[in-house]
Amino acid sequence: MIAQFMRNTKYANTEFEMQLIPGFTPRRSGMSVSRFEYSARDCDCSACAYKTRKNKCTSPDSCVCLRERLVAGCVPLSELLGVLTEEVQERPFVARVSRLSCQPLSIFESSDHQMRFEAVHKKNLIGSAGQTAAVFLLTADPFLWSKARLAVVPGKIDFPAIHIHGVDLDGYVLFHTAKDLYAGTKHISLSELTDPELVSDEAFRLIVTAFLIRRYGAEVLCAERSCP
Repeated sequence: MIAQFMRNTKYANTEFEMQLIPGFTPRRSGMSVSRFEYSARDCDCSACAYKTRKNKCTSPDSCVCLRERLVAGCVPLSELLGVLTEEVQERPFVARVSRLSCQPLSIFESSDHQMRFEAVHKKNLIGSAGQTAAVFLLTADPFLWSKARLAVVPGKIDFPAIHIHGVDLDGYVLFHTAKDLYAGTKHISLSELTDPELVSDEAFRLIVTAFLIRRYGAEVLCAERSCP
């Protein structure tokens, strides 16, 4: 984004004209998309001056090229989970996430879950990080998804139109957590998430992954192929 130092002053239009590239017609609408594909070599932290010389890159959140590293699959889930446990200082939650970190982590519940999610993604129905996280949870359960799929439209999830009668306990938790992440509601509390009798390990793992998607974006899904 071009810096606008004269914004809200009488010189704003003059500054805008001066920043235009001579000979080029300005783009009227649409999105500028970079098609460059990052590799592990591009994201080698040992070659990053910000990390090696300035010593400012001490966690994923302080990494200036976190998005590129996520796209390249060079940020393991365990690294992101470490940030999460540092911020959420609730012992039961931290303990459950820590146990999760000790196990082999898979992003999706199953290959079918991945296929359902990617099918939605290909139809351009996923917009914000909140919507992406919600769809990730809704597609995890085939029965829940059968109830929800018609309510997912470009840029929106019509939660009031989703009737979840007949879903099991995990499906109920996934639905309401998806709604919380999308709409900012508070149907599921932290204490409920840490109760293994209410939330199974499988559902908890999916929910924690959805938390990361909500925070860092869909690029978190690339952590499935994290670099050695």
